[in-house]
This record gives sequence, C-alpha cells and structure tokens, in this order.
Amino acid sequence: MLSRWLPRALLGPLPCVALLLACSKTEPPGPPPPPAPACAEHDASSPIPTPNPFTVVHVEPGAPAPLQLAVHACVGLRNRAVGGSAYVTSDAHDAAWLTELGLVPSATVDAAEFLRSCVAEFPACVRYDYASQRALLPNILTVAAALGAVPVDGSLNLTCASTAFDAVAELRDRDTPALATRYVFDRYAAQTTGLAMLNPGYDQQAADQANPPITRDMRPALVDYVFSRKLFVVFLVNGCTRGNPERELLSSIVDAGRWATPLGVYGYNNSWYVLGGYLHEAQTRCLDSRNMGAIASETSNLSFFSTRAPPITESHVVTQNALEQVSYDPGRTYVAFVVGDGDNIDYIRTTRRDWFRQRVAACQSGSAPCPPLTWTISPHLAQLAPDLLRWYYDQSHRTGHDYFTLPPSGHLYAYPSSLADDAQDRFVAATETDACILGVSGTVHWDWAGTWHDAEDHFLPKYARAGGPIRGVFPVNVPYLFPTFTWWPQDQFYEVLTGAGGGRLALFRPREWRGVGNDADVHLLSPRRMADEIGGYPRGTVTWVYLTSDGGLTLENSFLALAKLLPPHVQLVSTDTAARLALAAGPR
Repeated sequence: MLSRWLPRALLGPLPCVALLLACSKTEPPGPPPPPAPACAEHDASSPIPTPNPFTVVHVEPGAPAPLQLAVHACVGLRNRAVGGSAYVTSDAHDAAWLTELGLVPSATVDAAEFLRSCVAEFPACVRYDYASQRALLPNILTVAAALGAVPVDGSLNLTCASTAFDAVAELRDRDTPALATRYVFDRYAAQTTGLAMLNPGYDQQAADQANPPITRDMRPALVDYVFSRKLFVVFLVNGCTRGNPERELLSSIVDAGRWATPLGVYGYNNSWYVLGGYLHEAQTRCLDSRNMGAIASETSNLSFFSTRAPPITESHVVTQNALEQVSYDPGRTYVAFVVGDGDNIDYIRTTRRDWFRQRVAACQSGSAPCPPLTWTISPHLAQLAPDLLRWYYDQSHRTGHDYFTLPPSGHLYAYPSSLADDAQDRFVAATETDACILGVSGTVHWDWAGTWHDAEDHFLPKYARAGGPIRGVFPVNVPYLFPTFTWWPQDQFYEVLTGAGGGRLALFRPREWRGVGNDADVHLLSPRRMADEIGGYPRGTVTWVYLTSDGGLTLENSFLALAKLLPPHVQLVSTDTAARLALAAGPR
C-alpha cells in the first residue's frame, strides 16, 4: 500500500523508535531456498470457455448499508453458484470496466428486484440487527457466507423461507468482537477457505486508537468475494497489540493450521493510524508467528471477475513488450520510473486505469516522446481478475513502451525479512512463480526499518540463485520514510548480490517521488527540480524512481512533464532493463 513520510526533523539517524520499531537481531543464514516450480508454458490450443450470461445489479451509492451488504452478499452467492453471473454497478468505475472489456449484460435490475429474486434462490437467511450489532458485522458476514445464506437486517423487510442463524439471539451473550470471533471460529471456520479483514466502521483516526468508536457505515467492498469464496472475516482493533487478549485470539486463529502460510489476508487492516500510516497494514509483524501478509483487495466485483474466466497459471498468457535493446554506456545515465501502489487492487480498478488511459493517449498523440514506463501490478489479479490483468497488458501493447514489475513485496504486501524462516522460503517460491506468470524479472521490495540489513544480507540473496527469474530488486522505505541503506556510499545507486549457484541480482537504492508541490522536500520536487537532480547523477549511474500518489502526484504532473525536461545523456528504461544494465556494469 502506501508508505508515509515524517517531519524532516525525525529523519536523522534512527536506530530504534520505541513506539514503532523493535530493533531486530540478525539471524544466521539458513540453507538456500528450493528452486521454485516453473509455471507451465501456455498451450494456445486449449479451448477458451464461453463466459456465462450475466446480470448487472445497480445499487445507488447512498443506499442504506444493510441493503448494500445484502446485495453484495447475494452477488457473491450468485457467482459462487454460476460463475460470472452477477455484477454490481455503484460508481463510474464499475460501469467503465463493462465498457473497457466489452461486456454486455443480459439484464439490468435494481437492488430491490435483485434481492427479491435472491431470497427466492437462496431461501436461508442470517438475521441480525444492524443498529446494535455493527461491531459484530465481520462475524455475522462470516456465518452467512459459510452457510450460503443472505444477511438480512430487519430494516430490509425481506421474507426468507428459513432462518439459518439468528445473530441477535446467538450473539446476545457474545456481544464483543472478541467473544463473537471466538464463537464463530469454533463453529464455522472449517467451512471457510481463507482470512479477510474488513473494518465495520471504526473511526480510523480516533484519539484513543485502542478504543475507537464506530462512526461510519461498513463499506460493502469485498463482501461479494467473501461470499463467493467463503472467507472468514475478522476485525480485531487490538489483534496486533502485544499483551492484549485480542492478539492471543488472533494468534490462535491464524496458527490453528486452518489455512496455508504465509497467509495472504484479503481486505485491509486499517487499525492503529500512527504518524500518518497504518501500523499493521502489512500484517507480517502483527503476530509472533510472523506468517501473514496482505492482499490489498478492499474492492468490489472480485466474485464476478474471479469466476467469469479461469485463473491464469501459465507463462505467456499475458506477455510483456519486448525489452529495449540498450547496451550499457558509462557515459549515459539510466533511470527506470515505476508507478507504485499496484498491489492495491482497488487502485487497479480505479485510478491506475485512468492513469493508463492518459499514458496511452499521450503516447499515441505523437506530440511528445513515449519513453519506457514500468507499472507495479498485483500478481493476485491472475486469480482474482484475469480479465483486468489481460486489459493492462493489452493496453501496454498499444504504446509498446509500458512494462510491469511485481509490487511490494512480490507475492504479498509484506515485510519478508520479518517472516518466519520457513515462511520466507515459501514466500520466495511463490514470488518466483508470480514472476513466471507475469513475465517479469523484478520486484519492488518493502521491509521494516530495523530489518534492511537482514534483507540485504540474508533474504534477498535467496532470489539471486542461478536460473531464478528475479534479477532486480527495487526497495522503498515503509511504513515511514526512515533513511535506509545509509551504510552505502552516497554515490552508490545499487549493489550486486550473489546467491546460490553464483546467480546475481541488482539491489537498488530507494528513491521516491510522491508529489510536486514543495522543492524543499526531496519527495515532493517539481518536475524541473527532479530533472535537474537526475541530470546531476554521475555518468554511468543506473537507478530508479518510485511514483506514488499519496502526496498529490499524478502521472500527468510528474512523469509526463519530467520526460520532456531530462538532459540528452539521461535515458529512461524499464526496470527489467535497468537490472540488466546494472549487472552488465558490475559493482558500483
């Protein structure tokens, strides 16, 4: 997701910040990871299944929350029963994807009509009271998803053939998130397939982060996928707080062996907003077992996209543009620009589609050069939304100069050096398989401020094995912009790491560009100042810049403006080419 910056006064040497960081010891290196299984080569002769007809359900964005939750739940149940048969439109982005993908529904209905047909098709209900049970909504949705039942608040005036679970009665004496979560896990976890975290409406910037009030309605985002996949939904505000009983409860759930680890957690953990960032959003350091990472997926219609088309599990189903034919010249400077936050599937659904449209229009206008640009993109799209993944690759072919790389930190949004040792090797193997499927050789990498030495010395060399697909690692500082790689000389922009069998990869120094409004802040430079900085790098430099929008940056006000201002000796390249050039140039 998004890393945050701190006041410049805090960005001096910081060996350990008591509130945020646990200074970490360096563990001795273990054995090299096993080779990742190569993803299979795509068989172009395989028949392509014909998608099912589908219905569009229109829900007004201001509709009552119980209505929205019930509609999205029903969409998930429909898509569980018949793949790709129901789709929700509630904002312009939902409608835009129908146009982008050329999808024409067989019918369009409103929310009320759809719900009436849904309770006829799925006659069992889970009854609850939205007004008094808002904190328990994750638990109520879990039960309904596991039972294949419609969650019905009394305000909906829906008649169901049977009540599969009466949440008002069953949870009367279990009326806290911890008690309800324990009860639901003990009785229904065996019927679930994974874990999701969805905020039922807590104030995310409350003065008392340990006891925030519920101040907003629960968003329906991801609820359809919860019901399609039968996910276990939880939101324990203090589930990561050491010494709190909620943490013990969450540990017992995650470590019960119910789901494979490192566990990808759907949704988003937006509890504990500290100094401008969510302290536990990456999940990895939440529990002592260190066996979780995030799949940032708080968005709609994943039940439709994940069931409409088969998952992409082979190489060459989506294909990168041919890499630039560039040979290393010590008289030039090479820079790869990377559009960040592609791990967030809601960004993929919304702003990044808009940005890609701008990029295609700029390149096809012929009014300016179209230099290479790399985009981070979630590998989970191959399972969750194959059609969206194909769309992005198809758009890249329209410019011929757009490329992709894995987002932080590869397979999951995680701090990989903080994972348990056995989970690290599985993480590496999963990331290498993702790289094979997406046809990429690089990954953006995030680690905790106290673990970068360990990442450099022990974790990242796991990718450098001979024959491995990863040849470039592009770090960014998270969750805050604490300085890292301060032990490198100031003029060192990358390091060559060696792994098992003599394999090599290029590990780059972080450089982030987040906005254009403050030349006094190195992360908010104007395009002119950024161009001057890059032009002043020593000749022969190979480096990169990570673009994120959390400081007001857009594609138009940053990269598209900067590309016209760079001096002639600066050449823009893709990340895969930057890694290749760095390895050709050798240690710097």
